[in-house]
Amino acid sequence: MTNLEQLLQSDSGREQKEVLSLKFRQALSDVKRQLDLGCAPSEYQLLVKQHNAYEAALTVIDNFQSNQ
Repeated sequence: MTNLEQLLQSDSGREQKEVLSLKFRQALSDVKRQLDLGCAPSEYQLLVKQHNAYEAALTVIDNFQSNQ
């Protein structure tokens, strides 16, 4: 079991999920803002990868809680 799974299964799991979701949504918003401002192609590729990673993290957290 991963640390994330243990954290989400703990007694404060629901609260921790909200904290993590908020952090990832804020990071996702920051990346979107940077993409909207424009950037060099190499930076764009990095930002898109970060965007995809944050979306994936949110999906994992949401799916984990749904499967409990």
